[in-house]
Amino acid sequence: MAGASAYRAAWRGREGVPPDLFDFVEVAPDRFRVPPTFGPLARLFGGHVLAQALSAAQRTVRPGRLAHSCHAYFVRPGRVDVPIDFAVTRDSDGRSFSARRVTATQEGALILSLSASMHEEEAGPVQQFAPPEVPPPESLPPLDAVMAESMARMPSYRQAFWDRDLGLDFRAVEPFVTIDPPAAPPRRHFWVRVRDRLGEDPAEHQRMFAYLSDLFILHTGLGPLGVSWASPRLQDASLDHAIWFHHRFRADEWLLCAMDSPFAGGARTLGRTTVFTREGQLVASVAQEGLIRILPDPLEG
Repeated sequence: MAGASAYRAAWRGREGVPPDLFDFVEVAPDRFRVPPTFGPLARLFGGHVLAQALSAAQRTVRPGRLAHSCHAYFVRPGRVDVPIDFAVTRDSDGRSFSARRVTATQEGALILSLSASMHEEEAGPVQQFAPPEVPPPESLPPLDAVMAESMARMPSYRQAFWDRDLGLDFRAVEPFVTIDPPAAPPRRHFWVRVRDRLGEDPAEHQRMFAYLSDLFILHTGLGPLGVSWASPRLQDASLDHAIWFHHRFRADEWLLCAMDSPFAGGARTLGRTTVFTREGQLVASVAQEGLIRILPDPLEG
């Protein structure tokens, strides 16, 4: 695996969310292709292909139908040097719901499968959890600054992910300890937003949230174990991912992610996130199971 300096050189000049993230070419009806991402990573970021698969499903439903849920399985690591092909199956188009299945493949190998359901917006009674009381994002340091303090002590493959501009602004409420963390409760809170202003299409904000929703949720379950997500002995990977969208929101405005983990064991952990706007409206819920395998020897790189 190349060193961190090689990764940085490969990414030089490309900042923020990858500009070609949704650069789809329709190669046949309900069949889409996106170009290779290249860049500094050894494998595709899971949120990247998750967001693209949701976007592929969105492209096949009529205007006015927004995703209310999507469920994905990460089947194998994605490659950064080959295109991704998305095939959409139209399972149903009812009076108010549409169901879609999406497969993402590279050179014929399945890397992700996703099911999504879209719903015509309609009124109904509302109840929700109360938002947690946390400091406002402006009072918290940007996560980039926190990461910079410990970057040199991370393995190079961790540096490759974080030593670049993700196009996101994260603010951790609890102290974010990267190296040698003490045991902590399986709960944490983050403020997050996409830094660049997005358009007015609510479907764009849904898929951008899908992109960022794969960050940190998996590692909440490491807190009670006293294991750092940056440990060279940790082999981690997203296994499955589910999002439920409750209301419209803007991904380029502050969202509060309240994360918890009810379980870790058997080299897996379950993470959950409830997502609130700054005004306290609950707009999305997320759940993810992931691999957290502690290896006897450090990973290379």
